[in-house]
Amino acid sequence: MPSVLYHNEIIEYSFSRKQVKNINLRIRADGSVSVSAPRSVPFSAVENFVLSNAAKILSARRSILANENKKIRFENGDPVCILGRTYFLTVFSAEKDHYTIDGNNILFYLSDLSYERKAAIYDRALSDVAKRVFPQIVKDCLPLFSQQISAPPLLKIRKMKSQWGNCRAQKNIVTLNSRLAAYNREIIRFVVCHELCHFIRQDHSKAFYAALSSVLPNWKEYDAVLKNK
Repeated sequence: MPSVLYHNEIIEYSFSRKQVKNINLRIRADGSVSVSAPRSVPFSAVENFVLSNAAKILSARRSILANENKKIRFENGDPVCILGRTYFLTVFSAEKDHYTIDGNNILFYLSDLSYERKAAIYDRALSDVAKRVFPQIVKDCLPLFSQQISAPPLLKIRKMKSQWGNCRAQKNIVTLNSRLAAYNREIIRFVVCHELCHFIRQDHSKAFYAALSSVLPNWKEYDAVLKNK
């Protein structure tokens, strides 16, 4: 596998020649790097291209590592959050997957003790809380938009990878990420207000953020929390 040396760090990458017009570099989700180039481009140009992107590659890898370190391991005693409150985890073997909350503890009963199964039962817990709590928060926020929203929007709740919520104003639908249930009600309220503001503006223009500031002046505080996750 080819590699380059940048500030005493070795960057390895997979390389292939393809019928493309330019040299292309891709940083995968695991931090590995792949490069493709036209057949006519000399390999020295490929190396120089990777070197020119070395700082970007290393920065991306640091971000990936930081995110990995933030991931819940789901080991006994680990903290997990529901509605901003910390619970301490205990995992048991069981025939049927389920969970219970007992005081400051959350108990996972699982037929398979793999990381994937633990993550799935936590997602189920968050989804259960979301279905119970989110509709009331939306209902509480709606009076702030009485001039723009004549009928309560249809609320959908599902797990999403890259969004905390979205709004389809023309169809009167708001969708919220079930994983928001890990955060306190003020954070959830911020996302709800953000999505409801799209009934005023369907973009993220200055006018949109002015509308958001009018109903939630300290929205940047909550936005910063979610951006750091």
